[in-house]
Amino acid sequence: KTGQIGKPRFHSRKYLKKSYTGKSIIKTAGKRYLKIPKLGYVKTSKTGVLQNTKVKRYTVLLEPTGKYYLSLQVEISEPEKYSLTGKRVGIDVGVADLAILSNGLKYPSFNSSYFEKKAKIWQKKYSRRRHLVKLLVLQNKNKRVLCPRSLESFTNWQKAQKSKAKYQAKAANQRRDYLHKLTTHLVKQYDVIAIEDLKTKNLQKNHHLAK
Repeated sequence: KTGQIGKPRFHSRKYLKKSYTGKSIIKTAGKRYLKIPKLGYVKTSKTGVLQNTKVKRYTVLLEPTGKYYLSLQVEISEPEKYSLTGKRVGIDVGVADLAILSNGLKYPSFNSSYFEKKAKIWQKKYSRRRHLVKLLVLQNKNKRVLCPRSLESFTNWQKAQKSKAKYQAKAANQRRDYLHKLTTHLVKQYDVIAIEDLKTKNLQKNHHLAK
């Protein structure tokens, strides 16, 4: 917002993940802005959640999709506890079904086949385009061209990489949302939850259902 500071750049040679963490103080400026050290003012709609809290650390992250995320570690008072229901339940983790409760209720496995198919298509396009670009770079190097092009100068494979990452992120986000809603529902309904001692190696033997 200030006009003097651009997007953050990451130069770490140790970590492939493009992120950095800081301990400086983050301040809320009005209803829609956060003041972050070295980045200036960032517009957000989550300032109301930060009332009566203390920000301890912050992390700026760049996803492969090209989107930036700000994660905050915040110190708050004790959260409200759920009311007791006096119910107990046992959970059998399955393969065809995600979970089967002792009272007969079944939770189906999450289906993200649409976005996974799209991600596979773009994965093939990305691999093919990147391979062709590498061949062109090698040709320029062998022919000793005066101005050889680098791998980053080709944008077609980079577009395919972002499209592939976008569909992979959609499938992962939907899966995470499904699991969070399921576990929250179980915790609200039951006081005691017993889960079987599961051996994941036995489940992985069936390649069709391992995922």
